[in-house]
Amino acid sequence: MLLRRVSTVAATIIAFCGISALAQPNLLLPQVVAQNLTTSPRPQPRPSGWLQELNLTPQQLQQIKVIRNQSKDQLEQKRQAVLQAQQELETLMAGTASKDQVRDKYNQLKKLRQQYADAQFEITLATREILNAQQRQMFTAHMYKQ
Repeated sequence: MLLRRVSTVAATIIAFCGISALAQPNLLLPQVVAQNLTTSPRPQPRPSGWLQELNLTPQQLQQIKVIRNQSKDQLEQKRQAVLQAQQELETLMAGTASKDQVRDKYNQLKKLRQQYADAQFEITLATREILNAQQRQMFTAHMYKQ
C-alpha cells in the first residue's frame, strides 16, 4: 500500500516537472509541442530515490493524492484544448487563412498554453504547502535540477 502511495506521489511530482514544456513553447517547432503532449510516455516512478528522501508521512501522501485526483480532469481538459488549438493553427498555417486569422489562432493557443501551465503551477503550490521546510528544499532542488 505504501508503494502505491509513493508511486502516486512520484507520478504527481513528475507531472509537475512538465510545466516548463508548455510554459516555454518553441514557436518554430509546433509539431514538437503537440508530439510532446500526445506521445511522451511518462517515466514510471521508482519506489526508491529522491522521493523517498522526502520522507513523506502517510497523511502527506494522502493529501497529495487528493490534490492529484481533484486536478486530473481539469488538467486533461486544458491539455486537450491546447492540442486542438495546435492542430487548428497547423491547419490554418497550411491553408489559405488570412494573417489575422492565423494570428488570432496563435494568440488563442498561447493563452491556452499559459492556462495549462498556470494550472500545473497551482498544483505544485498546493503540493508545496503540504511539505515541511526540509522537504520543500529537496522538492525544489529536484524540480530545478531537471
